[in-house]
Amino acid sequence: MADERPVFTLWVNGRQQPVSVPDTTPLMYVLRNDLGCTGVRTGCSIGECGACRVIVDGVSLQSCITPVSEVDGSQITTPEGLGGPENPHPVQRAFLDEQAGQCGYCVNGMIMSVAARLEQGPVPDTGTLCAVLDEHLCRCGTHVRMLRAAHRAAGFEVRDLDGDLGGADVAGHDGTSSAATSTQAGQGAEAAGGCPTPRAVVDEPRIARWIGLHPSGEVAIYPGKVELGQGLRTAFAQIVASQLAIPRERVRVEPTMTGRSPDQGQTSGSFSIEHGGISLAMAAVALRRVLLRRAAASLGCAADRIELDTGTAVDRSSGERISLGELVADRPITETIEDTDVPRWDAPPLGEPLPREDLRAKLTGAPGYVHDLTMDGMLHARVVLPPSYDATLDELDLASGWQVPGVRQIVPDGRFAVVVAEREEQAIRAQNRLALDARWKRTTTIGERDTERMLRDLPARERVWHQDQDVTDVLETLPGYAASYSKPYQAHGPMAPSAAVAVHDGGVLRVWTHSQGVYPLRRELAALLGHAEGRIVVEHVDGPGCYGMNGADDAAVFAALAARAVPGSPVRFQFSLADEFAWEPHGPGMVADMHAGLGADGTLRAWRYRVITDSHSTRPNGDGDRLMAAWLGARAAERPWVGLGEPGLRNAVPLYDIPALDVAAAEVRGSLRTGPLRSLGAFFNVFAIESFVDELAELAGVDPVEFRLRHLRDGRATRVVEVAAERAGWQPRVGPSGRGLGMAFARYKDTKGYAAEVAEVEVDAESGEFRVVRLVVVCDAGAIVNPDGVRNQLQGGALQGLSRTLYEQLRLTEDGVQEQDWTGYRSLRFPDVPRVDVTLVDRPEHPPLGVGEVATPPVPAAVANAVDDAIGIRLRALPLTADGLRKRLEDMDETEMARVLV
Repeated sequence: MADERPVFTLWVNGRQQPVSVPDTTPLMYVLRNDLGCTGVRTGCSIGECGACRVIVDGVSLQSCITPVSEVDGSQITTPEGLGGPENPHPVQRAFLDEQAGQCGYCVNGMIMSVAARLEQGPVPDTGTLCAVLDEHLCRCGTHVRMLRAAHRAAGFEVRDLDGDLGGADVAGHDGTSSAATSTQAGQGAEAAGGCPTPRAVVDEPRIARWIGLHPSGEVAIYPGKVELGQGLRTAFAQIVASQLAIPRERVRVEPTMTGRSPDQGQTSGSFSIEHGGISLAMAAVALRRVLLRRAAASLGCAADRIELDTGTAVDRSSGERISLGELVADRPITETIEDTDVPRWDAPPLGEPLPREDLRAKLTGAPGYVHDLTMDGMLHARVVLPPSYDATLDELDLASGWQVPGVRQIVPDGRFAVVVAEREEQAIRAQNRLALDARWKRTTTIGERDTERMLRDLPARERVWHQDQDVTDVLETLPGYAASYSKPYQAHGPMAPSAAVAVHDGGVLRVWTHSQGVYPLRRELAALLGHAEGRIVVEHVDGPGCYGMNGADDAAVFAALAARAVPGSPVRFQFSLADEFAWEPHGPGMVADMHAGLGADGTLRAWRYRVITDSHSTRPNGDGDRLMAAWLGARAAERPWVGLGEPGLRNAVPLYDIPALDVAAAEVRGSLRTGPLRSLGAFFNVFAIESFVDELAELAGVDPVEFRLRHLRDGRATRVVEVAAERAGWQPRVGPSGRGLGMAFARYKDTKGYAAEVAEVEVDAESGEFRVVRLVVVCDAGAIVNPDGVRNQLQGGALQGLSRTLYEQLRLTEDGVQEQDWTGYRSLRFPDVPRVDVTLVDRPEHPPLGVGEVATPPVPAAVANAVDDAIGIRLRALPLTADGLRKRLEDMDETEMARVLV
C-alpha cells in the first residue's frame, strides 16, 4: 500500500527543514527520528507527562500529540536549539546550577515550558511558575530543585525561598555544624576497615578489571554498578580521584558492559556506594600501592618517601617527580587487590558537592538515554500483547499488519507478536491494527478487587522470621493492643516506557539496555533465547528512573527477538505507556496484623507482627523464565513465583529493644505479576511499625519521640531521632495535640543509612482534606562522598515516598490493573510539593552507607502520625486520603471518638 507523504516545511532551531511524512504524524517522531533532535524526550506519547514539549511560535506545545500538519511553516525550538552543553540558555543554566535532576529525563520539557513563559514577559508570582510546572510530571522526586531552578530563572531570590521549597544542612554526630567536624576528618582515615571486602572484589581481584591508568595520565574506571539517576558516575570518580590524589577531571567513567566491567549483579538494594564505591576505592588504593612501589624504584628511594600529587609521584626528600603515566607506559598493571588495601574517606574531592557532568549534557538536549540511540539503518519495533495475563489467542490476522506501509517483519510467538518497521509511527500503527483485529479468549483470574480482602483470602505459606519462645505467654499476661495496616499494589511508573536497542550480526547479539544488571540480563537472554552466553554483549545506557524492576529487562528481550528477525539491522524497541503499566512487575499489596504488650513502666515487653505479602523478588537470574516472553511465547513456561525471601520481610523486625519478639510472614501468590519496587517490603513494614509505635506511645502515656528513644540502643539511631525532633521544633505531647507533627524512624535493611523524618500537615476539618506542608529528613550515612548527591537522593526518596503515601494505587479489574496512564494513576504534582529540609549527620570516621532507599520508608508513618496528631484520627490503610479519613471517622467506636479533635 502506498504511503501518502506530503511535504511540510518546518523551521527548526532557525533552519528550514522540509519533511515528507503523513500529515497525522506526531511532531515528536519527526523531530527525533528524522531531524535528530533527541533532546525532545519521548515519554508517555499521549500528552500527559510533558517530557516532549517544544516551543512552537513562542508557545510550549506537547509534540507527541501535535500533528506535523499543524506546525507547517512554524518556528520550532527544541532543547538543542535553546542552548548546548558549552553555552546553556539561562533557564538551562538555572536548572544546572540547582542540579535539578536525578534521572533527568523529564527536565528538558520543563525547561522549554519555563523558557516559553519567560519569553512572554515578567512572571508576577511564584504561583505562576508552579502552574507552568504543573503541566509536567517528575517521578524521581526532584520537584524541590526544579521549583528552585524555575524561580532562579525568573529572577526571584532563591535564598528567600529556602523556607518554602527546601533547604539542607550538615550536622556533626555531636549535633554541631559540619565546620566543627571537619577538623576530625583525619581521625577517620582507617574508616573502611569496618567494611568487609565486597564479594565482587573477592571474585575479581585484578586491579586492571576495575581501573585503567593510561600513559597520558588519564584514569578510566569500569564500575559494575550502573547509573540510574543517583549520580554514581560523579561519586565513583570522586572516590577514585581521592585515593589517587588526582583531579576529578582526569577520571573517566566507562559504561557498564558485559565482558569489560566486573560482574556486580544488580544495581539495587542501596548497595551502589557500599559495594560499587568501596570496590573501586580498594582498587584505587591497590593501584596507588603499585604506583608508589614503581615510583620508588624509578626515583631510587624508599617507598615511604613517595607521595602522590596531582598525577605525579614525588620524592618528598629530593623533590624529584615522575608522572603516573610514565609508570605504566611500558609495563601494564597485572597486580591484584589485597584485603589490606583500605581506603581513606577524608581526602578531597571526597565530601565536596561536585556537580554531575552527565546532567550538563542531558539538560541541554544532548542524547542521554537508550531511547535516544541512533544507528545507521535503525528500525523500530513494538509488541502486540494479550488484553490480560491469561487471555489465549484465537486468531491474529497478520495480513492487517503487513498492510501498514514500512512494515519489515512480524514475529508471532504464542500469545504475542513483535512488529518491526522502518519508522516508529509505522510500527505503532501496525501494532494497533493487529491488536484491534486480534481475537482473544479471556479467562477471568482476578475475582476479588479489594486488595486487603484478596490477600487475606489467598492460600498462604507461613514463614517465621524471628521468634522468641515466650512471646505468647508474655502477651497473655500484659495489657495488649492490636491493630492492622494495609498497602495497595503500586506501579514503578517510569517517566518513559521501557526501551532497548539490539542488533544480531554474525551470530553475535548486542543489546543496549537500561536494565539494572547487565550480567544477570545476559544470562537470562541466553537461557530464554537459546543463544550462547559468550556471544551476547549487553551494555548499559541510561534510562528514565526505574525505582526497582520495571519493564527494562522485558524490553531487552523483545528488542533481541526483533533484531534476530532482521539480521544486521539495529532495532529500537519501546513499550507503550499502557503496556508498561499493565505488564510491569508491580509493587505488591501488603497487609499486617500487629499485637504488642506494655509493661507497668510503659516499656514494650512483647511484640507480634504478621505480614501478608506477595513476592518482591522476581529479577532475571539465568533460568530463562523470569520475563514476559518466556511465559507468553509458544513454548510458554509457567509464570514464575519465587516466594517471599527477605525482601517482603525487610525491616519487619523493629530496631527497638523489645525482650520478646515474634515476626512472621504469610506468603501468598496473587494474580498480578509482582517485583521489587523502591525499598521493597520496608516501605510498608516501616509504615506499620512506626504507626503502631505512635499508638503504643499514647497508651503508655509517653511522648512519641521519647518513647522511641527509650527503646533504642544504637547511638547513631538515637542521634538522628534527636536531630529530627530538634529541626522540626518538636514539643513533647501525649496523644493528639492539634499541631500536626508526626515522627518516624528506620534504618533501611538494618544495615544502610539511618533516617528519622518528621512530617507536618494541615487538615481542613470541614472537608477532611489535608496537605503535607513540610518534611524534615535527617540521615546518618557515614562518610559523605558527595553531599549534594546525598541530599538529592534523600529529597527524591522522601518525595517519592510522599507520592506513594498520598496518591499511588493500582486498582484491580478482572483483566489486571485499572490504571494504565498518568490520568488514572495519580502521583505527586508540583502544587502538592511541601518544603523539604534535609540534614546530614556527618560521620567521617565511618565508611559510607547506602542512601538510595533510606528516606522512602519512614514517610507514610510520619504523615499518618502527623494526621493523627492534628485531628486524632488514625489512618492505617495506604494511600492516606481524605476519603479514608472520612471513612475512619464513620467507623470509629466511642473510645476512638473521644480523642478526635474536630
